[in-house]
Amino acid sequence: ANFPLSGELAFYGGEFRDGLSMAVADKGASLPQGTFIEFEWGDNRFSPKDAATVLQRQLQKSPTIYTSALKPQVMAVEKEVAAAGIPHLAWVLDLTPNPTGTKNNFRTWVSFKLETDVFFEYANKRKAKTVVLSYVSLPSSEAAYGKSLADRLRQELGANVVIESYNPDVGAGDYRNIAARIASHRPDLVMINGFIPHMVGLIKAMRPLGIIKEGNTMAALDMLDAAEVLSPEESEGMLVAAPPFLIDPSAEQKAWISRFERQFGRKPSHHAAFAYDAGLTIVDAAKRVNVTASSQEWLSAILQTDIEGVTGRIRYANDQSLITSLQPAIYRHGVLVPLALDR
Repeated sequence: ANFPLSGELAFYGGEFRDGLSMAVADKGASLPQGTFIEFEWGDNRFSPKDAATVLQRQLQKSPTIYTSALKPQVMAVEKEVAAAGIPHLAWVLDLTPNPTGTKNNFRTWVSFKLETDVFFEYANKRKAKTVVLSYVSLPSSEAAYGKSLADRLRQELGANVVIESYNPDVGAGDYRNIAARIASHRPDLVMINGFIPHMVGLIKAMRPLGIIKEGNTMAALDMLDAAEVLSPEESEGMLVAAPPFLIDPSAEQKAWISRFERQFGRKPSHHAAFAYDAGLTIVDAAKRVNVTASSQEWLSAILQTDIEGVTGRIRYANDQSLITSLQPAIYRHGVLVPLALDR
């Protein structure tokens, strides 16, 4: 594993690590005799350079499966992992898990495709005329927001779309400038994207300017994590495309949440839940291959998975992404509740 396990974005790496390890601990006993799953946790510190260094060390151990996060770090290693032919559990939100033409990436997570579909339908219901898209400038968000979503809004809705992108290393004082530019466009719908610090910075800067009004601001999935940092007043009325199990969990999902809390001393995020299902996928695939299986046989076994997971049924689409869904929800008094689009 090649995750950010220290630094500002260590939260993500910790969630992926704990979800994966919990699943293997829960289900490892079901593996054939003599078969075991062992992880090596590499810390890339959210640095592409460090991610490449971690990869070089780990490749010497001939891993059966590789996993990396987040987008800049996946970009730093994916071509070399592909050249080695290793199945690659990539924690990216791109429209497809193989945006650079690789064939070995698979994804047990949500995606910008699911998210932007929800955003578009919401814009359509609101008959939005002026839409501001503010997102962190990475190839994945540029393709999803700056190209795919922006084109749909313009071509299908006739909306005036304004792009306000920003660098991943944006400084704390820059959020006020971004917020001021957003306000200057007088939008009737705003869609924001970024990692947790970006979401928190943007929302805190937008609130005093009166940009966020009832139902007019949709945030990317990282809002689900940013809400743990923001006050209920700062989150109030913010919309997000959320996994259904977060909005209305089943009894089984509630029981899993309780088990995770007892084991790790904190409530799991949706990242940990998807990572748990990634771990279940690996255990399930290991039952269908032998110790001499090739990388392609491993990937085929992974994509044949069809079992029940904590996020729902675990199955993979033709593009090697988990088949899952998102639905619109809104924050009310610090709590995420369903949003009925027909109201």
